[in-house]
Amino acid sequence: MRILRFAAMAALTLIAAVVISLTARPALRHALLAELNDPGALPALESDGRIRFEPAARACAQEVAAILPGALRRVESEHGRPFAKAPLIGVYESFDTYARANGLGDSGVAGVSRAGRALLSPTLCGQERARLDGVLTHELSHIHFFGWRPRNAPRPPPWFTEGLAVMVSKGGGAEGVSDEEAAQAIRDGYAVILDDRPWFDFTDIRFEREPSATGALDAYSYRQRLAFRQAAVFIAWLRARDPVAFGRLLRSLESGAPFDEAFHDSFRAAPMDCWRDYVAAISHAG
Repeated sequence: MRILRFAAMAALTLIAAVVISLTARPALRHALLAELNDPGALPALESDGRIRFEPAARACAQEVAAILPGALRRVESEHGRPFAKAPLIGVYESFDTYARANGLGDSGVAGVSRAGRALLSPTLCGQERARLDGVLTHELSHIHFFGWRPRNAPRPPPWFTEGLAVMVSKGGGAEGVSDEEAAQAIRDGYAVILDDRPWFDFTDIRFEREPSATGALDAYSYRQRLAFRQAAVFIAWLRARDPVAFGRLLRSLESGAPFDEAFHDSFRAAPMDCWRDYVAAISHAG
């Protein structure tokens, strides 16, 4: 009896420790929820098993099926090689379920990619239907890039991966801010600061001067999309300046090389030196 009582107390202590750990570390809690809500467990669309959907989101899943082949072709063309593994697409009707599955616990983001899966918010077949193609292609770009990289390879800075995905998707994730608007903001002193900070919380993205929202976007969305678009126009400039070096950079990063080393080996310059060259180039052009 005493042994059983001790075992029960030990089990309760372990459970309490886990609960405390999850409470103190939201990222760990969100990751665990995402594992428990894997979109791979959702029903597969009959016409395309790569698409998984909540039953009430069938119509949205069918819309995704119509645009998925073109999105896949675009990503493979822009990245210069096939996907390492076929992606899986999760389509949601419930914002709460989507938030539990996306690893962030945030229902406000339009799309997320994780572990070879692209998770699409219900808003993309509702209020923000016009963004569906771009956001899907954006997330597929992430899946393609990280699908080739070794699991434990150091992550490139978020400005590179997000800028690449925006460029590949022709603006997906940065809607409402044009290339020219992004360049003009840089000329006006509202340039994003290209550092290694995560861009999961868009309030953490730093600028040389804090930009003010324009048009229909709220301040939070504007600073995120401005940062993403500025990163994208810089990456597009790098590719146009030296396509061979840019292709070499992608292949090197996909093999797992550290970002600064791969960038210098490809362009014979540091990223920030190229950024200064870009800023000077658009300043003269403006």
